[in-house]
Amino acid sequence: MTLVTGLTRAREQAVQQRLFAASANRIERALRSEISRAMGAMASEYDSPGALAGVEAEHRERMEKILNRGWRSVFDTFGKRILDGAQKCQRGMERKGLFDEFEPLIQNWIRRFGAQKVTEIVGTTHKQAMAVINQITAEAARDGLGQAATGRAIRSAMRERAGVLSVARSRVIARTETHAASQAANQAAAKATGLSMRKVWLAAAGERTREDHADADGQQRRLDEPFIVGGEELMQPGDPAGSAEQVISCRCAVGYEVE
Repeated sequence: MTLVTGLTRAREQAVQQRLFAASANRIERALRSEISRAMGAMASEYDSPGALAGVEAEHRERMEKILNRGWRSVFDTFGKRILDGAQKCQRGMERKGLFDEFEPLIQNWIRRFGAQKVTEIVGTTHKQAMAVINQITAEAARDGLGQAATGRAIRSAMRERAGVLSVARSRVIARTETHAASQAANQAAAKATGLSMRKVWLAAAGERTREDHADADGQQRRLDEPFIVGGEELMQPGDPAGSAEQVISCRCAVGYEVE
């Protein structure tokens, strides 16, 4: 059976995977730059609690902007595909009306999950930066270095490590957040159409796919019913309410069939 987008299940999964990868790459570059910048700023202000708090507040603000821009772009890209498909299935649907229904669902998703996601990301940046700072501080104390020399050592170590840490983290964050937003956009758009649909889990192909997710391939549910994946209830692949084991770096997609 073809999906609301007019594609077969296999083709739909492949198209979403391509769109997902392109979106994740754009977000990853912005995240990498900001994480590296923030860790460097924390190293410069390590001995001033007030200034360090200011650096973290700025990091949070920047992260909110990066993620909100990224989520917004992903929502538009993925949601539009479902809404366009619905218009072809149901002649006479007004595009403005569809987006009027779609937008509140997306805003609700951001309000529900956005702040928590940003807090977790900023908290991890702080932990990683402090791990470097504490290590170098202990080594400096052991070697009898003064405050100025300790500060130079911390900044030097952070320049070396922040790049490596930011690359690894930004890739995981970008892929996880792009995937979560893309599948939430699909779900919101499907609900916004008002059409009677069933959703189907489309597992990513390849050896990297989790066994639980491969087992869920082809599983069908009504729009408001969760998939059962590895014993967990997930409204869609990448559902932020799911455990890290079922969500992080997932590449599965969801398709929608009009009943």
